[in-house]
Amino acid sequence: MAKTRELLMTSTLAVGALVAATGCTSDPAVTAPTAAGPGSPSASATATVPADAQQASAEQAIVVRYLDAIADDDTAAAWALLSPEAQQFYGTEQTFASSSPSDGTVTPDEAAVLADADLASAEGPEGAFTLVSATTDDLADAWVVRETSDGLRVDDAGVPPTGDSLYEWTNPATGAEDQTAGGAAYDTTAPASISFASPLSQDQTEPSVVGYPDTLRVFLDGQQLPSIEAVSAGSGKRFTTEVGESSGPGRGLTVVWQTGADSLGWRSSTVLL
Repeated sequence: MAKTRELLMTSTLAVGALVAATGCTSDPAVTAPTAAGPGSPSASATATVPADAQQASAEQAIVVRYLDAIADDDTAAAWALLSPEAQQFYGTEQTFASSSPSDGTVTPDEAAVLADADLASAEGPEGAFTLVSATTDDLADAWVVRETSDGLRVDDAGVPPTGDSLYEWTNPATGAEDQTAGGAAYDTTAPASISFASPLSQDQTEPSVVGYPDTLRVFLDGQQLPSIEAVSAGSGKRFTTEVGESSGPGRGLTVVWQTGADSLGWRSSTVLL
């Protein structure tokens, strides 16, 4: 989820540079698209960032709006803030409404808590995205925010139930996504670990919407750590990273990867350590 991709990425980065140069990132207005058909471009409408988010970065402000929309069960508003690639994953707003509460993305209850948490931002490779993270004692999550043809949008697609290459955390052993407050137990004597199943093992004929990356970008409580490369693990791949011990409250560990060579979309997965 080639040469065409290089041109698209160059265009995306150019838009980001123009926004920074003209000071638009401090503008409290964020343009949100109106939901259209599956995978189709959306028309634009102006929406206002809440007053308490106006002093934050534009990326943090759009995440707050996204979380507020989910907490309020405002599916239309949340859908409008998703990137075209995330919308394409779901296909329709109706599918997003029915699937997202249980597919590993943030739930309404979690969104209500995380919207009030302190946010941390970190820039991705060559400015391709900004990762906005939130961590509490019991919850952790992060959102990839990047420039699209409609402005800043959130890459936040869930885990497909069947038919695609899946990934799972094995330390902590949360599965594909942590959906339980407090998370699974993390073994501090071993590296954090996440594994990806080979698309070939799923008998797929189409590229996986989850992706099958060679490299993961790693962030701990919003701070970028060295990227990690894949190691063969049976028919799949395993990534491990040393994060050490901590005597403080919960820490949020996030990995980010691009879904494929022909897609501008990124995916992230966060666990609470």
